[in-house]
Amino acid sequence: MKPYIIVADGACSRNPGPGGWGLIVMTPEDQVFEFGGHEAETTNNRMELTGLYRGMQEVYKIESKLKTGKIIHVISDSKYVLDGASKYVANWARSAWRTSTGSEVKNQDIWEKILKGLSEFQKLKMRFEYELVKGHSGHDANERCDEIAVAYSKNNPVDLYTGPLSEYSVKVGIHQKIEKFDPFYMSYVDGVLSRHATWEDCQNATIGISGAKYKKVKNSIEEQETLQLWGL
Repeated sequence: MKPYIIVADGACSRNPGPGGWGLIVMTPEDQVFEFGGHEAETTNNRMELTGLYRGMQEVYKIESKLKTGKIIHVISDSKYVLDGASKYVANWARSAWRTSTGSEVKNQDIWEKILKGLSEFQKLKMRFEYELVKGHSGHDANERCDEIAVAYSKNNPVDLYTGPLSEYSVKVGIHQKIEKFDPFYMSYVDGVLSRHATWEDCQNATIGISGAKYKKVKNSIEEQETLQLWGL
């Protein structure tokens, strides 16, 4: 039986400051849902945690009705979030929300919600798996969540996808093989698309030319979105 997959990320324009979270949920039936949200004053860690908690909420809404899953696989680039959920949160609760060094647990309010969520899933006889990925390393789903989170942190909502995996442009999978992606600069001048290794090359190709378009591309999703934006 396929697992549910939760991919979550958070972002902050300043830390603390305006923040956003991004989320992808995929069901065992290969249905994909994207979510995102904004908070006016928050921290990066709170947004990372909020992404996970909202993912747990969405899975619970589906699973409590369908009862089709046994495993929830969580993917995040935050060791803080994954270690807290998998190793520490239950002990923090038993220790009156103090860490092993005696300091107060930060973001206690969200951790309490996550702990309650873990308990509810345990009642459904579901278990969690956790996968840590490196941020900005070319992991498609993580990159997409980052894009959503950053957009919402700037209060710029993006179009969020809902539909089958077969029609989704983002790869969503467990222990996904990451293809190396070297950032480059892309330009579109007089109907000609070009790729440049350096900003200097891109600038030389576009400077002073009316209607010239250019952009630094950091991952495959950005590349495809830029091409679509330019009508290519």
